Amino acid sequence: MASTIKRTQNTDGSVTWSTVVDLPTDPATGKRRQRRVSGKTRKEAERKAAEMIHLAETGFLDAKKVTVADFFDRWLAATAPTLRPSSVKRYRDLARLHIVGNIGGVNLARLTPGDVQGLYARLLETLWPTSVRQLHSVLHHALDDAVKWGVLARNVCDAVEPPKRNRTEMTTWSTAEVSRVLAVAAGDDLEALWRLAVTTGMRRGELLGLKWADIDFDSGSLSVRRSLSRGLTSRLIEGEPKTKAGRRRIALSPATVESVRRHRSRQVEYRLRVGPAYSDNGYVFTNETGGYIHPNRLSKHYRHLIDLAGVPVIRFHDLRHTCATMLLAEGVHPKIVQERLGHSDIAMTLNLYSHVTPHMQQAAADAIETALSRAI
Repeated sequence: MASTIKRTQNTDGSVTWSTVVDLPTDPATGKRRQRRVSGKTRKEAERKAAEMIHLAETGFLDAKKVTVADFFDRWLAATAPTLRPSSVKRYRDLARLHIVGNIGGVNLARLTPGDVQGLYARLLETLWPTSVRQLHSVLHHALDDAVKWGVLARNVCDAVEPPKRNRTEMTTWSTAEVSRVLAVAAGDDLEALWRLAVTTGMRRGELLGLKWADIDFDSGSLSVRRSLSRGLTSRLIEGEPKTKAGRRRIALSPATVESVRRHRSRQVEYRLRVGPAYSDNGYVFTNETGGYIHPNRLSKHYRHLIDLAGVPVIRFHDLRHTCATMLLAEGVHPKIVQERLGHSDIAMTLNLYSHVTPHMQQAAADAIETALSRAI
């Protein structure tokens, strides 16, 4: 902690504010450590003292001795409480696979834009540009914190050009193909899940984390309050939805409500038949004992459904894109689509589904022409 801040009048008439900061004992010698900091204003001196204490607590006091790998480990430990477990796992995997073996041994203070640009060039030989951009985003975030903490004077990633994102063509089902899948799914144990996926655009983790308490049969709606994802040890855990906007209320169609009702009836009958072997945790979609449905198992079931329906193979996440595309094609306002999908802003929705907007533009042109013709 810092001692009292002192004001000193210099011979040239200027004023200096200074204080002595008590630091944790040296881990190697066990000796007490102190550092003096000063500033032109009291506030500057207080800020520098707080930064010094933070650096000591996080292990970055002797920044010149810290390697990129050391910093990344400590940074992740410091920021993990503010991140989703799945994000922490992804960051650790990125560091293990692409940072440690390449630039991990470089002294953090000597890391250059050329080091980072060279790393990206090597990775692009085996990785998609989008994957390298993700690494750039994480590394940039970490080095931004290094600057805020006073470990670095600048973020070298600011001078690095990340690769352009590779644009993959979005694959969706047509309305006829969706109808074929739902017809084949009639009577399937997960019929309600397939219908919810294509009519609400919910993410896989949101569907697997859905509880009966989240469904309001009277109003015909559901609330997205949690998501199932892989934790630090790859075990499935519950967590907050992906974004703040992910916590949302979604109106359901009558056919979807009826499908969910039938699913509940089947689940109750099964639970009574199985007895104590079934642990009721309140989830809408469960395995044989009432636990989570593993995503891998759901994927196998999904692929079997595709084979039965004879429709093109698309990813489970593409059901979300299919839902949005159908809604926009039917003239639903993009703001409503954004809210149903849980996008953070409408720009994301419009950018993702720009392939639908030309048809909307024509519909808008026809609508204004119709309005004008009625006025004549």
